[in-house]
Amino acid sequence: MNRPLRLIMPLLLASCMASPGGAAEHGLPSALTGADGRAVVTLEAWQQRRREMTEILLHWQYGHPAAVPTVRAEKVQAETVPVEGLEAAPTRIMAELVFGPDDALHMTVACWVPGDAKGPAPTILAIEPVWWSDPFLRRGIIRRLLARGYGFAGFDHNALASYEDPNRCAARHAYPDADWGVVAVAAWGCSVTMNWLQDRPEIDARHVAVWGHSRRGKSALLAGALDERFAAVAPHQSGMAGSALYRVCGRGAQELEQLLERYWLTERAFSFIDREDEMPFDQHWLAALVAPRPLYVYVGTQDAWGNPLGERAAFEAAQPVYQWLGHPERLVADFVEANHVDPGAPEGGPGWEALLDFLDAQWQTIGNRP
Repeated sequence: MNRPLRLIMPLLLASCMASPGGAAEHGLPSALTGADGRAVVTLEAWQQRRREMTEILLHWQYGHPAAVPTVRAEKVQAETVPVEGLEAAPTRIMAELVFGPDDALHMTVACWVPGDAKGPAPTILAIEPVWWSDPFLRRGIIRRLLARGYGFAGFDHNALASYEDPNRCAARHAYPDADWGVVAVAAWGCSVTMNWLQDRPEIDARHVAVWGHSRRGKSALLAGALDERFAAVAPHQSGMAGSALYRVCGRGAQELEQLLERYWLTERAFSFIDREDEMPFDQHWLAALVAPRPLYVYVGTQDAWGNPLGERAAFEAAQPVYQWLGHPERLVADFVEANHVDPGAPEGGPGWEALLDFLDAQWQTIGNRP
């Protein structure tokens, strides 16, 4: 794919005070300069820098997840489910995962597999209950992904913690020593689900992309940054605490003090309210931690709250890392003239096709397309 950045619409540029520049212009902490002030020039130094950035991000923003546990799959059910528009009926596999201290946690997971797959299917893991009829079947998402040869997996993050209700926090009760917020809990849930997917013969565990929309997009990006088993990462309109910078905010963009659900992050993050420029990190570090794996960032240029200006600045600040690692083509920011679009809504459909085109281009060696 040879389009790393769609042209931002003139209306967006006209509404901003200035077009963002590189990391130095905004005073961003460099991903390619170590804590000792030395430039990263070797892969060994890069691994050390990755560890430094990870610890800073977890300490100051997300909290530290528990170690990813082994899982036991129970109540496994595989059934053929006819889907309108597909000649070969796909298989839907559902299970209940049991894990954690004293098997305290139980979480429903599922994956859809193309009925005409010629081998293990490359798969998109969504932070969603993909077995729900609406929107995944009723609005054609299952059909579109399976028709392109992809599996589609998901899990019930509410079994771990809820973005909406701070009292639903089973993972916190199971791991009282973990200081994580809900964004980190859901990211951890991605890795827990990956432990199940990598043992399913229907799934090509070498080619699993993690995807999430909005608040779940924040978790998908963090999951991809922390767990290198995810071969591609795709945050969809993830905004603040996701793929948009704190230091660069367009008019109407959400700011840290406006996040009322403080339990999404660690409380330490809010010590930077009104002094975001003093943060020892910014969100381009998450993209750097994904590098050099493929990263596809979907941005609506009319979604002022999601901060498209900060999204573009983060993209530009992460580019040198992908360039240094030799794969600039693997970082793609797709700026689309749209507001905050639910990808389950009919008008949200084009985002899926663009993501599949991106994965096709990045994973072109896979030969099990229908």
